[in-house]
Amino acid sequence: MNINMNIKTLFNSIEKIGALRYSTASMKSTTPSVRFTHAYYAICVLVVEILLHTPTLFASAFGCPPPERLRRLLHATDSGEAPIILLPCCYDGLTARLVGLAGFNATFMTGFGVSGANGYPDTQLVSFNEMLSAANSVAEGLSSAALELVKYGEPDQTGPPVAIPCIADGDTGYGNAINVKRTVFGYARAGMAGMMIEDQVAPKRCGHVAGKSVVPFDEAMKRVQAACDAR
Repeated sequence: MNINMNIKTLFNSIEKIGALRYSTASMKSTTPSVRFTHAYYAICVLVVEILLHTPTLFASAFGCPPPERLRRLLHATDSGEAPIILLPCCYDGLTARLVGLAGFNATFMTGFGVSGANGYPDTQLVSFNEMLSAANSVAEGLSSAALELVKYGEPDQTGPPVAIPCIADGDTGYGNAINVKRTVFGYARAGMAGMMIEDQVAPKRCGHVAGKSVVPFDEAMKRVQAACDAR
């Protein structure tokens, strides 16, 4: 779009493509500053509508979505076409980039690592929102690594960049079954390929140490069912 385009021309262009939600009469009665606000709103609406009607946007940009990428890797391992998948751990964008650039097929966002990076022992002092923030950073790191590999990789490398999938540590789901659903939703939006949940009581202890307690079998099943429903 030409930056020198005046407001009137901008409104006419937006109105023609049907993105503006205001009538011509209402536009004439508004001040120039409000008109600009309306124009900005209309542009935002147009962008949102484009994204909503382009469900394959992420897939076309990065080969395939992380869950599908992980599903293919697991299928290849299960069928004997590929060896067992090695999952080096990451806990932020930098470590995720290092894993991605090192050529691994997948990674795991470790709750132990996120806790340690925040200065806490792994006793669930780190909340869901802190883990979600780490998941967002990990997804950014993996995406940037994929782009970098395509840009500076082998000269004969073709095809779109493929960010390696990441399985996120979901601890106990950070509460009851409803919290488990929220965790699945949040990790999915962040770009995680899968999630691990535990049947420990909350607050939990690190799986590497002694003194752990688990919830009754029925409660553990509810967590699994909630995660599957959210998926």
